[in-house]
Amino acid sequence: MDAARLNKRINMLGPWLRERFGGPVVKTGLDTGFGCPNRLAGNGGCSFCPPAAYGRDQQGQSISRQLESGLRRLAEKALRGDKPTPLALAYFQAYTSTNAEPDILEQTLNQAVGASGVCGAIVSTRPDCLDGPRWEALERFRQKMPLWLELGLQSAHDQTLRAIGRGHDVACFDRAAAEAQRRGFDVVAHVVLGLPGERPEHTAKTADHLAGLGLWGVKMHNLMVLEGSRLAAQYHDGAFEPWPLEQYAKAAAEFIGRLPRSMLVHRLAADPGRDKLAAPQWAADKDAILSAIADELERRDITQGDLCRK
Repeated sequence: MDAARLNKRINMLGPWLRERFGGPVVKTGLDTGFGCPNRLAGNGGCSFCPPAAYGRDQQGQSISRQLESGLRRLAEKALRGDKPTPLALAYFQAYTSTNAEPDILEQTLNQAVGASGVCGAIVSTRPDCLDGPRWEALERFRQKMPLWLELGLQSAHDQTLRAIGRGHDVACFDRAAAEAQRRGFDVVAHVVLGLPGERPEHTAKTADHLAGLGLWGVKMHNLMVLEGSRLAAQYHDGAFEPWPLEQYAKAAAEFIGRLPRSMLVHRLAADPGRDKLAAPQWAADKDAILSAIADELERRDITQGDLCRK
């Protein structure tokens, strides 16, 4: 029900995938093992990032092995539901998937080529971990299968990026996005709504900034306080309090309204593991989040693009 309500007002990824590939498509997450340069720099990475052990169950396994396991799980799940097995996108997801020498990067990505049932790939990375040789490696890989890039921005406010220890500024993201588009890559920006020190007007301005870049897509996350992160220490000390669900839904509706109608919205909320989540507790109920966003869009009668200034 919520999916239908949201699809009516938002240019969501799911319908686009079904139209593009002729049926259901899901992502299978992969871990290159390359790690994050921001962590390796010695500052512990972004303040919201949990310890390196979190979410790395596949670390040490080859991409081929990870894909094999992921595709087998998809087939088994489809069989239990008496449904056809969906196509899969090889999602190079964990940490920074271009944080390697170009030849190693290319060898790693190429393990997804030719895998049965894989219809394309996604490479998630930081804007400060791309250079000429890496761009060329990505271009060669794109010749073998459909590919889009996910680039982490999180906020279009440099003060916020400094506060969370992001390790790059907004201009760095803008340069990487422009270079990607110059080379013909589809770009999806990652943003987090509710970062420390930000109010809904900050996230609205982040939406305005993205609207001016001509990006293909955006992936929205609600800020989560995950145990073991620096942000969790701030939360437990009483120095930070995450937004309530009502505030996130209002900010998300405003954010969506400010995006161009052509921009694909890849995600509206994050997926925490309950064992990792310190706060807010509502973040563990994704259905409630999506319902709250749909309610707010309907309450304000906002459709994506209605508030776009570009």
